[in-house]
Amino acid sequence: MEKAPDGDSLLAQMIAAQLEQEGNGEFFQVMPETSSPNVPSHISSGPWITDECASMLSRPCESCGDVGENWVCLQTRKVLCSRYRNGCAVRHAMAQDLCALHLSTVDLSVWDHKMGAYLDVFAIEELRPAFAALHLAKHGTPPVFPDMTPVLDLGGMDLDDDDDKKPAAKTF
Repeated sequence: MEKAPDGDSLLAQMIAAQLEQEGNGEFFQVMPETSSPNVPSHISSGPWITDECASMLSRPCESCGDVGENWVCLQTRKVLCSRYRNGCAVRHAMAQDLCALHLSTVDLSVWDHKMGAYLDVFAIEELRPAFAALHLAKHGTPPVFPDMTPVLDLGGMDLDDDDDKKPAAKTF
């Protein structure tokens, strides 16, 4: 292994530099919460329909019209932009008592505004219907959780066909 002038290996120096950067907040690891006091009271009790979810993925922010990085309120199902755009989702969460939970249309992560934390959709069952419907709308396949149990029953539909069949609207 190549040595740096001070005797440490280049790999050791690179690791030390990375650890220093991580300590300075340049890198971080997100650990989603496995429970929230805002679940299930902040989640709409109505069914999540994949066709409606597909439109949520492409709609602009309902407050400002931004199309960059939007979130869906799990209570009202409004599509609102992120805090890194114009902050409409944050304002909505702060103004509405039961609207703390939002699901990203970009990466399908769930953010709890009251806790200031991401939530684990694999650990919190009440988040799964919204996540599953949006996942199917976004990727064309149902999500599979770590125990390898599909969340959705697609009624025997063969997703491996290349004939561009669109799944029928599903309700969760």
